[in-house]
Amino acid sequence: MLLMACLLLLQSPGPQSPAWSATTYEAASTDANRKVLAEAKPLTVTGEVVDVSCYTQLGKRGEGHRACGAKCVAAGAPAGILAADGTLYILMPEPHHPRRDGKASLAAYFSEHMAQTLTLSGMASTHGGIHTLFIPVPAEAK
Repeated sequence: MLLMACLLLLQSPGPQSPAWSATTYEAASTDANRKVLAEAKPLTVTGEVVDVSCYTQLGKRGEGHRACGAKCVAAGAPAGILAADGTLYILMPEPHHPRRDGKASLAAYFSEHMAQTLTLSGMASTHGGIHTLFIPVPAEAK
């Protein structure tokens, strides 16, 4: 029944807010998993693309860190978006199975957009004190 509801949501006409994909709902195999998904909210964030590792370890960001951050993210470090209020969101591709199976990556896209200000929409989750924004993989990144 849950899968049917997800499919209907994905097929509904007109503009939609970001939502979890069918593969993410499928991955939520326990009540605890489904509770975490239910706590997420659609969110649009405008901020600077940063390399999470250098930003959280050394505070590095901005144009002076563009080349280093691009290399780190291209090599597998997570990218993030630093909102104007100082909240750092780790950026993850949504849906679940392609991300898990290595078929969806944001590395090349965000390494090319390091230190730029972008506006991104997705499902925002805060779990264990970590802010994450799960976004569709941009068409340019596929």
